[in-house]
Amino acid sequence: MKILVVDDNPINQKFVQLSLRSAHVIDTANDGEEAVMKAEFNNYDLIIMDLWMPIMDGAEATLRIRQLDRLQARQTPIMVFTTSNMENDRNRCLEYGANDYLVKPVRAATLLEKVSLYSRFNDPGYYPA
Repeated sequence: MKILVVDDNPINQKFVQLSLRSAHVIDTANDGEEAVMKAEFNNYDLIIMDLWMPIMDGAEATLRIRQLDRLQARQTPIMVFTTSNMENDRNRCLEYGANDYLVKPVRAATLLEKVSLYSRFNDPGYYPA
């Protein structure tokens, strides 16, 4: 899978990279604006997005990526990966088009399980029940 990891914290980027590196191609962005630019010109199988970042937050970036998806007739899975456990933050992200919402800290095994789930959605032979 080709995965875009969007986080302004290099330690969080490194955690995701090290957790997933063996089976996936990882690209990174440091803020939501950079993520939108990369999503415009690349097809990612999954985007792992932090919520609170400078320049453009993850919810706004998700909304803009969804607009790009409609123009390009695709539906890129977006998983918000954040320290915010506030219900209104979660609801905002889901309303703006996120597929999933994980609260940090997340164990590497949990992250791998979630990524595995989304990898099946990109498999043309997979039909969810």
